[in-house]
This record gives sequence, C-alpha cells and structure tokens, in this order.
Amino acid sequence: MMYTYFETMADIGIIAVGTNLEESFQNSAKGLFNLMVDVHKIQKFEKRYFELESDDLEGLLYDFLTELLILHDSEALVFSEFDIEIIKKNEGYFLKCSSNGDFFTIDKYEPKEEVKAITYHRMNISNENEVWKVEFIVDL
Repeated sequence: MMYTYFETMADIGIIAVGTNLEESFQNSAKGLFNLMVDVHKIQKFEKRYFELESDDLEGLLYDFLTELLILHDSEALVFSEFDIEIIKKNEGYFLKCSSNGDFFTIDKYEPKEEVKAITYHRMNISNENEVWKVEFIVDL
C-alpha cells in the first residue's frame, strides 16, 4: 500500500509515498479516490489530460488534487491511474497529468466518503532517503 490515512477532527488525512515526486503525487491521487470508491475496481474507459503551474510544490499538489476533484464533481469521473510529469522551472513547477478512469454510478461503484475539498492544513512534502512523502488533509 503506497498511501495511508490518519484521522483528524472532522476530516481525514492522507500520507502518500513514492520513489520520486511523480509517484508520490500519483499515490496521493489514488488515496484521494480510494476515499470515494474502491480505487482497485475503477475501470479505465475515460481519459482526461491537464497541465498546471505553481510557484511551489505544496501549491502544485493542492492544484493537482483540486483539478481531479473538479473533474469528479463536474463530470462524475473517478480515476485510478495517473501518468504524471513534474518539471522544475526557474520560477516554480509545471505538471502534466493524464488520468484514466470511469464515470461514477452508484450501481457500478459503491460510494464511500464524499470529499468536499483539499486543504492546505498540515500539508507537507518531504524527501528523505530517496523516499518522497506527501501529507495532506481533505475536507469531508
């Protein structure tokens, strides 16, 4: 398992790890969608692509996860696979993401939690001993 959860007062936190920054972001997204449905059951019929820029990694993570939530809310999509490239630029970071998933229906995917938003509260990104660790809290 490349992500775990921790309890907070009314929300839930996600800790995701990876051997590189991209993998830790991928596992963050998998952890996010696994709160909503069983991520291992999501079929890959739909693909969405987006690009983002941010001044720092925390902003990039926030924008990345928020963009996935927007796709979920606006198109009723759930995702299980994420192909991510993160490029360091002079003034920040650039992210390209291709996400694979399916349209959410109750008869196809048993709903778990409803995620309202990503928060900056306790958000942390670190790299120790060649393991990238991402920690953030979602508003349920």
